[in-house]
Amino acid sequence: MIDLIYIPFVFAFGACVGSFLNVVVWRLPRGESLVHPPSRCPKCGHKLAWFDNIPVLGWLLLRGKCRYCSNSISARYPIVEFMTGALFVLYYVMFFVFQIGFFIAPGEVVSIEQDWPMFALYMLLIACLLAASLIDWELFIIPLEIPYLAALIGVVVHAIIDRPGLPGSLSLDVGTGALSAGAVVGLILSIVLYRAGFIRQSFRDGEPLLEIDREQLTVEIEQAKREGRDPKDLGPVPPPYTPLQIRAEMLWEILFLLPPMLLGVGFALLVMGVPSIEAWWTGVMQTHWIGGLLGSLLGAMVGAFTVWAIRILGTIGFGRVAMGLGDVHLMFGVGAIIGAGPVTVAFFLAPFFGIVIALYLLFTGTRREIPYGPYLSLGTAATMIFYGPIANYLRPGFETLVLLLTQGSFV
Repeated sequence: MIDLIYIPFVFAFGACVGSFLNVVVWRLPRGESLVHPPSRCPKCGHKLAWFDNIPVLGWLLLRGKCRYCSNSISARYPIVEFMTGALFVLYYVMFFVFQIGFFIAPGEVVSIEQDWPMFALYMLLIACLLAASLIDWELFIIPLEIPYLAALIGVVVHAIIDRPGLPGSLSLDVGTGALSAGAVVGLILSIVLYRAGFIRQSFRDGEPLLEIDREQLTVEIEQAKREGRDPKDLGPVPPPYTPLQIRAEMLWEILFLLPPMLLGVGFALLVMGVPSIEAWWTGVMQTHWIGGLLGSLLGAMVGAFTVWAIRILGTIGFGRVAMGLGDVHLMFGVGAIIGAGPVTVAFFLAPFFGIVIALYLLFTGTRREIPYGPYLSLGTAATMIFYGPIANYLRPGFETLVLLLTQGSFV
């Protein structure tokens, strides 16, 4: 019965979050402040009254028109508000009513009274994914502020509240903790080398344009010519790249990833191979916040590396950019919140959503290049509910693989 009290509150709170997401989706990619000026009509610019800003109801009471200029207001605003509230309720019901969720172990029981910090963290991720997907769908970009905010809050929250056995905890054992710590040091080293100029950015003059970008650029150039403006005023245009040049640019990204990979594996082997170092590191890992911190960071790095590896391999294989770096940053933020195992499953679920949407576009005759960010978000959203059954299904195969590798034999 207590759920009947919480659910309306969860929906109302989610709808309010959705109202803020509307602001984020419009203002953030355009470089505008999220707090100033206050909400206003997008047509006449008049400041909206507080009662016009009530999620969903405000738009309905206004009948979709501005109170001051009578111009129509996009239905996207109440849809996003309702969708966010509905998603918050969906996850509340799955987690706390049906006890189904990626962070709930078999036989474990979670409650909103005890596990609300984790629930709040996961709903932050859902909000970030929704905002990133809407922006990416429209503009083919993912503002870095969104995944970085998710990653920062994820690392801090896990470092503060994680304990071994706590639902949703990302605390690591001694070996994986060493792997994470070494990789973090390697990542810091790569950033220092990048800042110092020893590792340069790939595609310094801009990545090759997507099909939709080329079409938009052509339209803008033609419009500039008709208006008597110099097309060069539109800004710098990335140069044409040959497939060989595109493949060569990936070498810089490989170079950036080498220090985290090598130092992570190296420190893990050192800890497992030298008893004195293992004893010292075991003492370090007994500090509770270190386990949660390193678990969150490992999830972030695994999420980013998984996408980055596919980007590099796909680009080298096909001679064209396979995935954008925005997707790398997105999964960095996702992994910092849900951990290394779930973020990996989320990445491999994403193509199935891509197939469904591609079939829909095929049958409807719609021709549109789709960014990958929304697919990754859908894969993450599904993983947050169904990771348990998926992991149980895959576990025997992974355990067999690990056994074969550790024994060094296929006998």
